[in-house]
Amino acid sequence: MELIEDAREWCNEQFASADFGNLLRARRAGSMLRRILERPAGRVTEVFDDDAEQQAAYNFVEGETPVEAIVEALAQATLRQIADDPFVYVPLDGTSLTLTDRLKSKGFGSVGRRQFPTRGLKVIDAIAVRPDGTPMGLLGLEWWARSPRTSTSRARRRRRGETEVRHWVGAIEHVDTLFAESTCKPWFVIDAEGDAADILRALTASTRHFTVRVSQRDRFVIRGNQRLKLGQFMRRRRRCGTREVLIPKAPGRRARIARLEIRSARLQLEIPVNETGGRMTISVGVVWATERHAPFGEKKIDWMLLTDQFVDTLELSSIVLDGYCHRWRIEDFHRSWKSGACNVEDTQLRAMDHVLRWATLLAAVATRIEQLKHLARTRPETLASEVFSDIEIRALIAYKRSRKKRTETIPDTVPTIGTAVLWLAQLGGYTGKSSGGPPGSITIGRGLQRHAIWADAFGVSEKLHRKT
Repeated sequence: MELIEDAREWCNEQFASADFGNLLRARRAGSMLRRILERPAGRVTEVFDDDAEQQAAYNFVEGETPVEAIVEALAQATLRQIADDPFVYVPLDGTSLTLTDRLKSKGFGSVGRRQFPTRGLKVIDAIAVRPDGTPMGLLGLEWWARSPRTSTSRARRRRRGETEVRHWVGAIEHVDTLFAESTCKPWFVIDAEGDAADILRALTASTRHFTVRVSQRDRFVIRGNQRLKLGQFMRRRRRCGTREVLIPKAPGRRARIARLEIRSARLQLEIPVNETGGRMTISVGVVWATERHAPFGEKKIDWMLLTDQFVDTLELSSIVLDGYCHRWRIEDFHRSWKSGACNVEDTQLRAMDHVLRWATLLAAVATRIEQLKHLARTRPETLASEVFSDIEIRALIAYKRSRKKRTETIPDTVPTIGTAVLWLAQLGGYTGKSSGGPPGSITIGRGLQRHAIWADAFGVSEKLHRKT
């Protein structure tokens, strides 16, 4: 299935398979999603200004709909979009939501260092990303609140499977179950947090694909009767070629093209078995990409990646490297969800399960905003009618004509996605002067919010015109 045609159809599709125990709840969730997409914000009162809508929204988030059922419905909608794809990348990452809980009465736990007073929730999330880098939707959210500090040692908790690694394993198993009957295969992409024995065992337990960045280069490689450290072993490998990779702009880092030297190997890696205190070996491919010369003031790229793939050639190693680069999509999603367009951390809801329902809806909208942003950058010539309705396009054209420069001419024809998203961002305050780059999720989100007023006005006007 290709991209959903417009916002209304996309919102209806998200809960087409929802099992909430009540059909009206699914309809309410769909209409709430539409309103959030039009007016993304962290507080219920900022999204819903109509009293009846606001009360209905509170009834839903404070109701009895299981959070797991909401996540499952969103994941099934994503699966339907990628059903014909041979595989999709599944970036998996952990983050935390810092939430207001001064009286410690909402069921949250500590976030960050335990000695700090900050409260909130921890979550491991998974999204689907096509090989061309397009974010397709949400696949999973694994939530938990940190329990108070215990006197039990970390080693003992690790043996008992009581560390936070179990949530990573749970997220992997959940996504794997989703794809059990699909012809599309998941390719997990995890940063250095995933270099833990229990996670690697979970990833190698079936035929799923994976790429994990190494954080422990002192693990041992078994070569006959020899045991060499992984870092030492890879330094002995010959370079198989070079590859140029686009490194995007990030806080403290400029965008640039990095020229990476590639080394690869297939080997037996020794990892601990925490439950028994013993050891086992897993067969993995390793791709090591290093930057010999970085621009002045920039940190050199140094990625060592574990994968299930055979990486005997530069071409195969490059596929693994490209997949790892798509992991940045989930960081973009976090920014849009937490502090960008959706501002989930602004919520003032008073109970943990209420926050989870609301945050899950905002997460779905954040993936949609990231999809629009990506399409505007990579497929700008696609017609906007693929993702916007006719009335939304006409409202956008009307806005642009009201604000256009004297030298500008705004045609009556349907604009491209690139043009439509640029207009939306301009409506949200984008000028291009501060960043110098393409519009981001914050200005696109603000633009969607303000554009909703124009679209609503067009809808009302059209109804009145039909009556007369």
